[in-house]
Amino acid sequence: MSDGAEPVPNPRQTTPIEQPERLRRRVERCRERALALAHTLDIEAEYLAQRRLEGYGELLQRKDEQIQALEEAERRLRRALNAADLPAGREGVRMALRRAPAELDADWQALEQALYAIQARNEANGRMIYRNLEHARRVVDLIAGLHEHQDELTYGTNGSCSATQRSRKITEA
Repeated sequence: MSDGAEPVPNPRQTTPIEQPERLRRRVERCRERALALAHTLDIEAEYLAQRRLEGYGELLQRKDEQIQALEEAERRLRRALNAADLPAGREGVRMALRRAPAELDADWQALEQALYAIQARNEANGRMIYRNLEHARRVVDLIAGLHEHQDELTYGTNGSCSATQRSRKITEA
């Protein structure tokens, strides 16, 4: 099919010169989104440490929006990799890094570091949420009188096993 006509370029495809710059912009956008989310996770950690509820709902809303923005930036990065005829994910980025300027490699390293920091902070926040829930459960148990240990049980007058009441002397049974 060599009729001498120039091939019509695909508008979605970028030229080899544009590809590294487009990838760099997409990686940088992901990093910006990741850093914003990391900041919000740090604020969430402060709220959790202080057991602060005021404004926490709005913070969670912002966190959700930032997660969605990061996911959208990641989808755009995938499309940029696809436009460069590279596979999605780390494999495609590694292939792009082999043929791209050093700046792209530095941007990718910064993005990976930001994503690892987000993962670590999110896990730490999850542990703090668990500890706060456990603390709240113990407080409720204490208030409800369920704090007695099994070894502190005594027999009632009808022979049933029940928790002792701290204000009651055993001789009053």
